[in-house]
Amino acid sequence: MRVSHLTFLFFLTYSLSQVTTAQWSTSTYAESSLYVCPGFYPGIVTYNDGSSIILGSLQNYIFAQKLDPYGYKQWIQPVQILYNDSSDITAVTGYQNWGGWVSDGDYGVIVFWYDHRGAYLDPNEGYKNSSIYAQRVDKNGVIRWTIGGVKIKGPETGLKQGGIVSDGKGGFVISWTDRGFDYPGAPNKSLLSAIRYDQDAHKIWETLIDSSFIYWPFFYDVFRGGQRLYIRYAIGGNYSRVIDDQGGIITKSPEPVFGIVSEGDSLVYVDKYSSQFGVYRFTVHKLNGMGDTLWTTLFDVASDCNELVNFIPDGYNGVYFTSTCSDTIIHVNSLGLVSEEVFTGISFGGQAFFDGNHGLIVTSVTTAKRFEQTGQMLWPSPVEYLQDPLNAYFRLTASDNNGGVIVAFWTTLGGIFCQHTGRNGKVGVITNINETLDMPKDFSLSQNYPNPFNPTTTIEFTLNQRTTVELSIFDLLGKKVTTLVDGALEAGTHRIMFDGSKSPSGTYFYRFSKKNNHTSKRMMLIR
Repeated sequence: MRVSHLTFLFFLTYSLSQVTTAQWSTSTYAESSLYVCPGFYPGIVTYNDGSSIILGSLQNYIFAQKLDPYGYKQWIQPVQILYNDSSDITAVTGYQNWGGWVSDGDYGVIVFWYDHRGAYLDPNEGYKNSSIYAQRVDKNGVIRWTIGGVKIKGPETGLKQGGIVSDGKGGFVISWTDRGFDYPGAPNKSLLSAIRYDQDAHKIWETLIDSSFIYWPFFYDVFRGGQRLYIRYAIGGNYSRVIDDQGGIITKSPEPVFGIVSEGDSLVYVDKYSSQFGVYRFTVHKLNGMGDTLWTTLFDVASDCNELVNFIPDGYNGVYFTSTCSDTIIHVNSLGLVSEEVFTGISFGGQAFFDGNHGLIVTSVTTAKRFEQTGQMLWPSPVEYLQDPLNAYFRLTASDNNGGVIVAFWTTLGGIFCQHTGRNGKVGVITNINETLDMPKDFSLSQNYPNPFNPTTTIEFTLNQRTTVELSIFDLLGKKVTTLVDGALEAGTHRIMFDGSKSPSGTYFYRFSKKNNHTSKRMMLIR
């Protein structure tokens, strides 16, 4: 019986994937958008193949639903990640650092949240401490861990606040602060800690990072760059911690580290700024996966535009910086070269993010614009995805990784609704798979960038279906230098970084193999 049920699901999913009209609504009114799952606060996880998982939380509940690129629901009904009527889930899905989500590395999702199971309840002020729980839902909608979630940290250490990041191997790291002096018997100190679990919910390590606080530290975010984790927090000033892949503490920085962007195994960050001659000068650093500084560069912005608000990867191991009062965007490429590019008519009332093809998508409350890397608008006009924003609450937007935008929100009808713009700036309507994915018939291999390079470069290729591939580097004599990929990959666009720091200057070839098909391109390393 179970086999036939799964077979039916397979044919249902397959047949839906063959249609040419999307489920995404063509109406831009919130109540006409695609209903996805119950919930109040939304969350969005997007994947390279154009699919997504939408989350919804509401007090004692957490739900999830998977959508394919056309907006068709991949699970018969929303997956109930959690229901616990004996606890008040204080918050989920990333609002004010009270919960979050991350991909499980295989088109599923890992969610963490704070709830009050076993917590101390003050009769006048409510709960004074909380626990951290996490749960994994795989790409088939199956709950992978203990029903009710895995308890990452109990309530004994107080009120918590933190963030989550992938460990790059299907697991996750959560870093959090504890305020441990708000209830009887609690330790009279605050803590900054980190913990790592694998994709099967086995704890790998736990590290106490800092316990020297008099007051509660404020947690900003955590990023992964190669084999290191970068954690930002504030306690009377801005600080950062760097820890290694095994939880060992490497360094603490008293500098106001901000604007961290990680891509592949590299990381770019801004660590300080100064004011002089009517401008603000920012210092930018790029590190490789081992924490070595590849370059340091400077850029200036006008003194009345001194607040940087968006830090966005360009897909080539460079980064965009935007400010609050100018159309000018600072672009620092992968070699540290700075350029100023004017993106006409940008309004920063919303969010900005990488479009999946080296450009930018910028959203306001109701519209989206897409720009190529030089600042040229790719859509003839802004795309309106919401006409009645007063009926769309807690809006959250994300790139679909293929040039489009997904927006999720709660409406007065109840539940989480979604809207989508394709890569060509059309709302709701998808006439064929190229509207969203721009997939090749078989595969495509792009020229590495930058080229020439020193010492790292990115190789990008796109697959139209899951298949086994090999990507290898050869020297000019045909000797294999290294194999970067050898195994099965999902459909979509993949970006692989090659580090030539241990290779001499010269011409190299990278060869991409898929079944009996091979293609290669030339690149040059200059040391």
